[in-house]
Amino acid sequence: MTDMYIGIDIGGTTIKGLITDHTGRESGFSHIDTLKTSREIDDSICDLIRSLSTTGKGGAEDVEAIGIGTPGSIDRDRGTILKSPNIPGFRNHPLARNIEKRTGVKVVLENDATVALIGAWWKVIGDKYHNWIMITLGTGIGGGLVIHDEIYTGISGSAMEIGHMTIDYKGKKCPCGSQGCWERYASATGIVELARSKLKKGSRSSIRTRIRREKLTALLIQEEALKKDRLALDIYKEYAEYLGIGLANLVNIFNPEAVVIGGGLSHAHRLFLPVAKKVVKERSMQGLWEHVRYIPLADPEKIPSFGAAKIALDSLNT
Repeated sequence: MTDMYIGIDIGGTTIKGLITDHTGRESGFSHIDTLKTSREIDDSICDLIRSLSTTGKGGAEDVEAIGIGTPGSIDRDRGTILKSPNIPGFRNHPLARNIEKRTGVKVVLENDATVALIGAWWKVIGDKYHNWIMITLGTGIGGGLVIHDEIYTGISGSAMEIGHMTIDYKGKKCPCGSQGCWERYASATGIVELARSKLKKGSRSSIRTRIRREKLTALLIQEEALKKDRLALDIYKEYAEYLGIGLANLVNIFNPEAVVIGGGLSHAHRLFLPVAKKVVKERSMQGLWEHVRYIPLADPEKIPSFGAAKIALDSLNT
């Protein structure tokens, strides 16, 4: 019998999960689409948990705890999602209690960017850095923070909602209720909106040809940028400037040793990091930007789920 732990990472587009033992050895990984209502999402998570339980070394009875990372603000102690701008069905939703009741297994809830940070710490960073930031570039933007080897999560677990810091005080409306939020410009959603805006101006591009038969996505734009399509490269340049503005704010506030970059967009780091780093240099204070290391994750899809599994493991040892 091997004690196993399941980690679930809820994203605005996809829910990912994996099962691992206490050493971080993965036994199975799977993903499903993020549906609309909270009930549908609860059902999907339970289906994912059942599927993962059968791929482990033992059986469902060997799953000791489940960790779930979710976007938005949470009440960690109650296991409740208070509000998630990119998943409107999550409002005062008692996710941990619901899943625990249906599975009979202890469930721990945490912010999605925090579990991404924990996963990166466990599987990538180790003891290399003591003061560092994690950003996740997906449907929205999440963030996590380590200060002197301690994770800072705020009073209820919702700190570092960096996607909702304002970079344009009269900017685009955001589902969170504010406007000009960083993630409206520098997330996967933001890059798609930027592409639509530029396409309306009539620019010639291979993107225009592809979207006659395909959906416009951040991945499609990335693929065309890597083929040197001029419009796609222009989109990434402007996107990188928006990203750099937010990064400069974080560098000025926290003076980190490193910024770890996760989320689906991290695969495109060669397209945006050079420009973003230049913007950080221009906009942050001397003495703060010079020694920051930028670390794109090699496997950003699984790292948050590893982090969710780690909080499940740790919950039994506290």
